[in-house]
Amino acid sequence: MNIINQNTNKRTFSWINPLLKVKSTGKYGKGVYAKENIPQKALLAIFGGHVLTREEEEKTTGDVYDNAIQIGDNFVIGAIKMSEMEDASYFNHSCDPNAGINGQIFLVAMRDIKIDEQITFDYAMVLNKAAKVKEYKIKCLCESKNCRKIITNQDWKKPFLQKKYKGFFSYHLQEKINNLKK
Repeated sequence: MNIINQNTNKRTFSWINPLLKVKSTGKYGKGVYAKENIPQKALLAIFGGHVLTREEEEKTTGDVYDNAIQIGDNFVIGAIKMSEMEDASYFNHSCDPNAGINGQIFLVAMRDIKIDEQITFDYAMVLNKAAKVKEYKIKCLCESKNCRKIITNQDWKKPFLQKKYKGFFSYHLQEKINNLKK
């Protein structure tokens, strides 16, 4: 029996909790949603993929290059072609997220999550350098009451976000935050 394919989640490199499913957001492509109520601190996903340098990431095309998780100043982890995109690739950004990063590659529930709620995290928790552009800047579509309107690769430097997401930044970014405070 192949234990990797026992659940319905598509995965080769990554894992998402079987209590989650990918479906259409109805507005902006796909997202990941809770099939059941999920308690705070639950492990939601483990991100994986190829470990790429920024230079290698810049050679990827389409949506792939914008989907990797930054694990160091010059390294990301993710897919190198669209056929490798997995269910863990569809967690969307929100300025009012219900999930956060633990360590480098774990996504955990920051609070209790209700059935049918979209699972989101703030890209500020993982992003500080951008591939292909000097500054990463995109329009935010989250529509939360606290929406920043623009997401950048410098958001992690904002003191209010450092306070809001304390304990939920990637290890890489938390080290950078700690160095800012020295």
